[in-house]
Amino acid sequence: MPVKYFLGLIYSPLVSLWQLERDLLSRFDFIDQRSPVLEFDAFTDYYAAEMGPRLYRAWWSLHRLLPPDRLAEFKLLAHELEQRYVLPGGGGRGVNIDPGYLNESRLVLASCKDFAHRVYLGQGVYAEVSLVYRKDGFAPLEWTYGDYQAPEALRFFQAMRQDYRKQLKEIEHD
Repeated sequence: MPVKYFLGLIYSPLVSLWQLERDLLSRFDFIDQRSPVLEFDAFTDYYAAEMGPRLYRAWWSLHRLLPPDRLAEFKLLAHELEQRYVLPGGGGRGVNIDPGYLNESRLVLASCKDFAHRVYLGQGVYAEVSLVYRKDGFAPLEWTYGDYQAPEALRFFQAMRQDYRKQLKEIEHD
């Protein structure tokens, strides 16, 4: 069963979103939804040393439904693209791109960091279920990042899930 992919973006205000979108479109797919932009610093300072202060968080969903086994490939593509966005003055990355996908029952994230709740996919990439769908919406798990628990994020993923279900119906009718 195909899934709906998204790209989780954490970025510095020094990054050109116009250029980033062009680069993402050249490697991934048409972006059909964009979440509201959140201040990432409200959740954590995890990336501040590498990426600087005042970081932003957004999620962009990809239009085309694809097989879930592309997650590792997408993570490697994202990692490659991040290397093009090094901050001036010898700084770190200007953007962090984490691909993930959702289906009707869960939201899955890709990571290059191993942990007890992550499953190895190969090529240095792991997957974790971060949200599960229950009755009327997505619910976090004990390890779900704070930004993924934000009301704006949950609304975005709910809308993305609705689009996903419509797309599935269109596929069934073709």
